[in-house]
Amino acid sequence: MSPIKELIFQLGTNNWQRQKKDGSGIEFAPGSGVLHEGHHNSFNNDVDGVKCYSIYPSEKQGQPTDKDATYQVFELEHPIPICESAAPESTKRWHSMSDEEFNAYADRLELQVYEYMKDCEAREGSNFTMCIAHHSFLNPLILKRVIQRRTTDGLPKIPLYCFVHGTGLKMYRWELGPKETDEQKLFPMRFHKMLVDEKIFNDVYNGVTACFVISQEQKKGVAEIFPSFPQDRVIVSPNGINVKLFSAREKSLVQVLFEQTRTVVWPTKFSPPGAQPSETDLAKYKRLVVFVGKAAEWKRQAALLYAMAEIQKVDSFADVALLCFGKGPDHEMKKLTDLCEELGLENTFILGGRGHDDLAEVYTVAHIGCFPSFHEPFGLVFVECMACGTPVIGANSGGPKDFVSASVGELVQEPPETKDLSTVTLAFQTLGATLAETIGRALTEDWKTTKGKDCVKLALDRFTVKSQVVNMLAAKDALPKL
Repeated sequence: MSPIKELIFQLGTNNWQRQKKDGSGIEFAPGSGVLHEGHHNSFNNDVDGVKCYSIYPSEKQGQPTDKDATYQVFELEHPIPICESAAPESTKRWHSMSDEEFNAYADRLELQVYEYMKDCEAREGSNFTMCIAHHSFLNPLILKRVIQRRTTDGLPKIPLYCFVHGTGLKMYRWELGPKETDEQKLFPMRFHKMLVDEKIFNDVYNGVTACFVISQEQKKGVAEIFPSFPQDRVIVSPNGINVKLFSAREKSLVQVLFEQTRTVVWPTKFSPPGAQPSETDLAKYKRLVVFVGKAAEWKRQAALLYAMAEIQKVDSFADVALLCFGKGPDHEMKKLTDLCEELGLENTFILGGRGHDDLAEVYTVAHIGCFPSFHEPFGLVFVECMACGTPVIGANSGGPKDFVSASVGELVQEPPETKDLSTVTLAFQTLGATLAETIGRALTEDWKTTKGKDCVKLALDRFTVKSQVVNMLAAKDALPKL
């Protein structure tokens, strides 16, 4: 083993995908948690001379039992706080926390990070050379404080980097925007002012020295939210995926459809035990459209449901099914199931959350992956789907603009009614009509056959986790010295 040249500490904002401490199964992870875990593992397994330690929060997971583990859990007695108004696993917003609760949370996290970093350095016999805070919110503030505390102890100053994620930027947009709707009123000006006052993004020597973002869209977001931060220190680092996990599987469409419909959220007639669709019920489906994403209006799953209402009217598409995967707060899930009822959808299944292996199997047998989010920060599900050989359809906004071309799918134009986050719901039907036309064309032209190989090639050429972390390290080394 090569000597350690780079000792990295990462502070995550969401859980990793691990067993729950009560033994009830896996705690599924949101995108930023998946990314943090992927980077952690790749730093430790794929990059010569690099070692990484991490902390991430969880209400449901306990500390690792392996004495050689390279991570700790910041254990919570409540759901992980979120930046948006709702998330698949939590409705506890940062803005709902009192100053007292927030400060107690921050102080406890700071102490655990400080003490764990000391323990890691004692284990390795060397000092950390780099800290990465995931999200542009609490974590860079905590790491700034820990770094200052360590320099007071006489330890070398560590450069602080921030991996900026989309939900944090969304929170700041809500804070900085008007307060006209009930949704907007949930985000009074609070945390953006705190970050500015603390000079987290105003002082590249004592605060964040450089940012990583997943797309050009996110780079523009940093310029919008923190205009004082130099754009030449914002590094675009497209997300990587585990291409061993997300690759073509061997199961047939018939087998995958049957296995995935053993747990059904909607149609409700299939929800009770023993009422699931039979192999005979499913035999008519020969082509599959898949959606994966949390139940949130900006993901625009509703527009896809409107599209499916049009597709099922066409006789030649009678063999097409839509499978929707993802979780969300009860009220958001109810909006979707109510719309399914209203539209009289016949070949659509809302199935809840699934693990990575299940999704890889579904992506493999699907004919199209459709992910029509408004200004998707990057579009990890696009890449995961393509890596399994399936073309994609999305909206011409956000991160997918950086990599989705005609060779792998299509990005449809944003509807004229949609100007910003607050107007997303006004265009569900308009966007649905556009999606219906595009999905119909994709199925008729058999994009699965004509574009599938290019999808896999793009994923392998540009979007492995190893290539992402290697490029991150090379880009930060190339920055002008402070």
